Amino acid sequence: MTDKSRRERILVIDDSADFRELVDMIGRLYGIPVLQAADCREGLKVLTREQATIKLIILDYFMPGMEPAACARSIRAKAGSTIPVVLVTAAMDPRLRASELHIARWISKPVDPDVLTELMTGTG
Repeated sequence: MTDKSRRERILVIDDSADFRELVDMIGRLYGIPVLQAADCREGLKVLTREQATIKLIILDYFMPGMEPAACARSIRAKAGSTIPVVLVTAAMDPRLRASELHIARWISKPVDPDVLTELMTGTG
């Protein structure tokens, strides 16, 4: 198997450049390549292009340009059952938001860097 065909990348879809940079910084520390998208449409393009190399998608709840439900539905449909999607949100009840979007796992903003590291490295 070539390096290109292994699922080693993380795709972060979030309109916050600071959050994307945090994910990227943790990725660099642990040798995990991170792909970034600032909105759902861009995330879908990256996912379409790099699907075979993505092991995890970190998806913000609310971004300009697309309703959260439509975004999550499109991302989940494209990712299929092989790429887990984790919701990240500053919403008051993140569990409810994740449930509404049919996403099993979530993390709250502000994000604890240790929780994010565990998620990205697969130790959590």
